[in-house]
Order: sequence, then C-alpha cells, then structure tokens
Amino acid sequence: MADRRSRAIGTEPLYPIRAVSRMTGLSVDTLRAWERRYEAVVPTRNDRGRVYSEAQVARLKRLDELVKLGHAIGTIARATDDELDQMLRGADAHAARPEPPPVANLEALTSALDRYDLEAVEATLNRYAVLLPPRELVFSVVLPLLNHIGERWQSGRLRPSQEHLVSAVIRSMLGGSLRAIARPTGSPRVVFATPSGDRHELGLLCAALLAAAAGYGVLYLGPDLPAADIFHAAEWSGARVIVLSLTAPAVIPPGEITALAAAAPKCEVWVGGPAASQLLTSARAGMRYIAALTDIVPMLDRHAR
Repeated sequence: MADRRSRAIGTEPLYPIRAVSRMTGLSVDTLRAWERRYEAVVPTRNDRGRVYSEAQVARLKRLDELVKLGHAIGTIARATDDELDQMLRGADAHAARPEPPPVANLEALTSALDRYDLEAVEATLNRYAVLLPPRELVFSVVLPLLNHIGERWQSGRLRPSQEHLVSAVIRSMLGGSLRAIARPTGSPRVVFATPSGDRHELGLLCAALLAAAAGYGVLYLGPDLPAADIFHAAEWSGARVIVLSLTAPAVIPPGEITALAAAAPKCEVWVGGPAASQLLTSARAGMRYIAALTDIVPMLDRHAR
C-alpha cells in the first residue's frame, strides 16, 4: 500500500487547494493547518501551488468525517487510510447501538460519593473517559460535576473528605486522558501551571486536555509552582505560550505576582480562572485573559497562524 503521505505522480488528476476546499468542505486555513501542524497529507507543488491527488482528497474527507464524530485531528492525522476506514466502520456499527447518556448521571455519582463508594465513582467516570471524546468529557461530564459539587459544598451537604475523594478521582481520570493523547512532532508547545500558593488544578487539567486534543504539545506542570520554574520550563521546552490558572484569590505571594507579571522573553502568558483579575491587574502588559474554557483552543489556533 502506498504511503499515506506519498506525492502524486504520473497522470493522476491533481487539484489546487481552493478546489480541494470546495470538494471537502474544509476551509483553506484548515487545510493548511492540518498539513503544517499535523502532516495529515503532504501535497506536491507545481506552477499552480499546492496540488492534491484524488487519494489525498478522499483522505481529507475521511478525516473531516471523523472530526465531526468527535475525534481530535491531532490524534488521527497520522493514522493510515485503512485505520481511518476501520474507525469509520466502527463509528457506523456503534451508531446502531444505544448511546450512553452524554451528561454525567450526577444523582448516581452523588449517591456513590455519599457512601464513599470509591469503586463506583471511579468506574463511572472512567467509563465516560473511554466513551466520550475529550471535549465532550470536559463540557458534558467534568464541568457539570464540578458545578454540582460546588453547589453541595456551598449548601453544607458535602464533607471535606468527600470533596477530596471525588477531586482525586477526577484528577486521576483527566490526567490519564491527557497522557493517552498522542503528541504530534513539531506541534507548538504550551506550558500549563498554577502559581505558587494555588493548589487547585482541575480547571487547568481541563484546559490542558482540550489543548492536547486539538493537537498542541502540552507540557503540564501542575499546581503550586514558583514563577522561576514555570519560565524555566517554557524556555527550555521552547514553549511560546504559558497558560496559568488562578482559582483562589489572595493566596499567591506578592513577590510571585510581580515575577509572573514580568512575562518571559519570547513567550506569552495567558491567565484564566476565578482569580485571574488578581494577576491581570498587576500586569501592565504581556498577559492575555482567558475568559472561558471554550476560548482556549480558538486562542491557540489564532496564535499559531
């Protein structure tokens, strides 16, 4: 079988990028990003610029269909054509079976949590992690569950021990999902961390998982890290963006705020979370605000262009 990235030869029809855009429904910008960032296909060039073979057009259509089904382009771009066909056949077969609920059963999870039934909580969340693509896992399971836990905490219906238990399970599940995503060679590196004093990392883990699923090279450092170490990791890894999550107000030492406000050379610092204003107010320039988790991937896409 020919290499999925082989160049077209002979008299095979070749199509310019705008024609391929019309044939596949993919924008020219998306086609270029899939080529440059993921090497989903490698077109040849002639006097018309980029040109694509019929086999490459067919491949792009398969990739687009799988992305619409919830697959991240970064995880499937290097699959062979046969592997893509198998995934599509599997999706067709799975569609004939009853789908699991797309939103976490919060009542069942709460009941298990009340009983300290660790096995039931883990089994339920791990099942969602296996069945759902990362974006749906974050927005249809993790965030509703975290909101539900927060409401129970505020109303006094959740003990600290129960909050610690479910947070540990969510952290483990998100970390496992993040490690399972392939890291494409040459993808832009992004550092994720929380500053010294802030130990809350679940929102940060969600952002890192979304970025990894979109094909970015995630360097996840975790919570409660000094500014000097965050910048050291960014410099030595070649990262162009640092994403910080600030959850708890007034927990970061003033010296750390000053250090973070002095953005590392050649690296942007982006800040999100409930306490982001604490850092943004101290920074004169060089920092960007992440208003919501839904913004992280579009921001990275714009930055990568």
